[in-house]
Amino acid sequence: MISDYGEELLNRMFADYESVYKSSVDDFLSKKSITMEKKGECRTYIAINPDDMKIIGFFSLGVRCLEIPDDCGLSKNLLKKMNRSEDNIAQAYLLGQLSRAEGYKGFGKTLIDEALLKVREAYDLVGCRLLRIDCMDKLIGYYEEYGFHYVKKNADKDLNQMIMVL
Repeated sequence: MISDYGEELLNRMFADYESVYKSSVDDFLSKKSITMEKKGECRTYIAINPDDMKIIGFFSLGVRCLEIPDDCGLSKNLLKKMNRSEDNIAQAYLLGQLSRAEGYKGFGKTLIDEALLKVREAYDLVGCRLLRIDCMDKLIGYYEEYGFHYVKKNADKDLNQMIMVL
């Protein structure tokens, strides 16, 4: 991202971006994405409209561990596939941010498909069979359509932790 566009141009593009949900996702792009990219904490992928060079959506990918308790409601078969440690911790890729711009209805599917391609490339290289996403209550059904399973609320109780087994 930084090598393709440079920090100065990215900051200008980020300042103009407004997500359809107008939430902390916007703050991530403008305030955290470049720093986290430089630290190697995640990679952010942006989609740009070539006609006006405006961002029409983005997603970020990283790696985070997730506690998945036995009583989370997932099937025993699914729990076995997760390679959890003895203390129920599983390594997972994190689809940490996903956002589309206002006026691009349906583009979220394209972003998810692209994120899944990147995660599957990483899986082929290094393994790790879980993909995690943290989402608002109103998006649980949306992500279930893609094969994500609800695990639990996060520690702050403001987002839902969901996983997909690759």
